[in-house]
Amino acid sequence: LDGRRRVLGDEHKQTLHSMNNMGILLGIMKDHEGSLGYFKQAFRVGEKVLGKTHPSTLSTINNMAMAYQRLKDFPKAERMFRQALDGREKS
Repeated sequence: LDGRRRVLGDEHKQTLHSMNNMGILLGIMKDHEGSLGYFKQAFRVGEKVLGKTHPSTLSTINNMAMAYQRLKDFPKAERMFRQALDGREKS
């Protein structure tokens, strides 16, 4: 991820993909707070660069929802799952 940031920049699609991958890895390792941090970062940049309804942005929203679910923050998880679903229905 650091290499992609350095070479491609934070707003490159491959960097966003790596941010998501780091979030997934940390989730597998049970570091759900760390996982959520990477997903939030990828979401902020992805929404700006790719748009709210881009499939990658929607996948990131879904990943954030899963992290909230694992953290037992069910209201936020539900809101994020609904946001991802709404975005997919509109695109």
